Amino acid sequence: MNFELPREKQINETKEFKIFAEEIDYLISFFGSFSELISDNGRTISFISDRNFYTLNTALIDSSSQTLRSIKLCCSIGSFSDANTLIRKLRDDLIQYIYILNIIKEQKIFTEDSLKELRTDNPENFANSFLNLRFNNILTLDEQAVSAWFGNTVSDLPRPTKRKLEFENYMEVLKKNENISQILSDYNLQEYWDVLRTTLNNYVHNNGTEFSTQNFVSVNDKNLGTHLEDTNIRASYVSSFFLVLLLMVESSLISSTDYIDHLDGGLEPPENSQYFIANFIQDFIDTKVIKLHPALKQYLKENNNHGMKIE
Repeated sequence: MNFELPREKQINETKEFKIFAEEIDYLISFFGSFSELISDNGRTISFISDRNFYTLNTALIDSSSQTLRSIKLCCSIGSFSDANTLIRKLRDDLIQYIYILNIIKEQKIFTEDSLKELRTDNPENFANSFLNLRFNNILTLDEQAVSAWFGNTVSDLPRPTKRKLEFENYMEVLKKNENISQILSDYNLQEYWDVLRTTLNNYVHNNGTEFSTQNFVSVNDKNLGTHLEDTNIRASYVSSFFLVLLLMVESSLISSTDYIDHLDGGLEPPENSQYFIANFIQDFIDTKVIKLHPALKQYLKENNNHGMKIE
């Protein structure tokens, strides 16, 4: 007589994993919805280099959503070292998006001399002087790095310029924004951000046997729930911090489709509807961002750079 041994329970069948999966699926849905929102609103974000014209699409956002799926899969098989290595990728991709967005926003497209000659006293003079505007072909090192990123020529850059596309420089550039610098200091985000950086680097560089053994955690491991919870906290923090930075750099990207939907339908948009935000963004702020600091939401309401109406 043949006896079959009972099948061992899998991690993805545990109560702890199901709770974790629900949280990660929420993040996956958020980035998917955000990518769709940018497209639905017809937003075109352009970068002009000395030779080419580029558009910042949603590839980094879509990639982040897919990375979260990979993190979920790694956790389902007990590969928590791999999952945390992917969280660093998630962090780098999302902050890179904000960095590029900031460089585009701060770029001086025209030369200062030609801008000084721009006349606005009447439509004819404006039209004539506008035609005389000259493109600024002198790029900063950050702009050169972004241009190479768009053109897939980063490997050809000299080392000092290539290093502009590293996380440390992203944060150095973004901290020049006074609101971002204030958020980091006043709402105690800098301390955890530094702890998270060290933690993720430990996983990436395998700085100790504990990080190796975390790549084959079994369903019976007493720390399974802790590993899942830590992974969720880190992924949620990175995602929430991304939205905080976005609100300081280009908050118009969270606008709902109310305004454009009315225009497309030949209707008069509701008053101030260009400042309405998408429902899923509001929910994310109330569900995730609020956990960073209880007073942060009020700051975002008052200081997001386009006056978007956060409830």
